[in-house]
Amino acid sequence: MKHSFFRKSALVLAFAAAAGGMAGCSNQIGPQAKTADLHGTTATEQVFNGGPQQYTTRISASALKADQSYRATGRLTIDGSVPDNVSIHVTDGKLTVNGDLGKGDRIDVSQPIATHNENYPDFCYGYDFMAGKFNYSYKFTGCDHTVVDGLKYNDSEAAVTVTGHVGADVKISTPGAVVVHGQQIGNPGQMKIAAPRR
Repeated sequence: MKHSFFRKSALVLAFAAAAGGMAGCSNQIGPQAKTADLHGTTATEQVFNGGPQQYTTRISASALKADQSYRATGRLTIDGSVPDNVSIHVTDGKLTVNGDLGKGDRIDVSQPIATHNENYPDFCYGYDFMAGKFNYSYKFTGCDHTVVDGLKYNDSEAAVTVTGHVGADVKISTPGAVVVHGQQIGNPGQMKIAAPRR
């Protein structure tokens, strides 16, 4: 039983790196929600160790409907099991589901990422002034590149926590850790904490 659970979990996250953002119209959860059940209980607190004050929202899973898309910011806690084919996108935060994830659910939880710019010779686009006008060109010159250093905050808490089980064909995308049924599972998209820059 345990062996099949972990095999299924590995399949769940095999697609995580390919999952981008959630597309289409989605329902807001939290302070800007249009309905009381999606507004839930909202407060402001520190979501990441060393991070700023952000929204924390707690709702009942009964507020979610199958085949719908939802979005939130900060920390989102859902009490109960998420229906099938639900998309949940949490920006710069964490998600806790005190229950199960339904079949076909799509979970996308972004977290603050540390980056820096580097300039080195490469082929890149730029503007040239020729014949009295600016022209867009692609040439070998010094180019600015954004380099990803890793997760911005040194925070030991998982980005996604599911206390129950995960249904078939669930996709979870996050740069943080994922814990399902008390066990951290492999996440090919997980980043390390960014080293302090000198």
